[in-house]
Amino acid sequence: MNTIEIIQESTPNQSTTYRAICGEKQALGISPGQALDELEQQLTNLETNTLIVIQRFVPDRFFYQPQYEKFQQLINRLHKNQDNQQLLSREEQQELEELTAAELAAATERSREIWANLKNQET
Repeated sequence: MNTIEIIQESTPNQSTTYRAICGEKQALGISPGQALDELEQQLTNLETNTLIVIQRFVPDRFFYQPQYEKFQQLINRLHKNQDNQQLLSREEQQELEELTAAELAAATERSREIWANLKNQET
């Protein structure tokens, strides 16, 4: 199964764009749906079983503002470098991997909290 991640990005002129990512394939759009539609045109029939994750990525009590800002800087630099067929420095790549792991842990905690709230509503 493939996973498509849709992330919100800010451009230098402060407009918002969305990037849909599936493995090595990427597409941009002015809405999550447009980015997904653009990416879907790149996918083959073999890539039909796909999980779509739309990340409403904002700082919170699980992933703090400084982490969020640094992650945004690094992910924007990564995408810019990829567009120019360049790599991040080893240090930047390591920091991005650490922040990605921290955000994954934060997402897990958010999910646990949502699940607990849903279970409490049932009782």
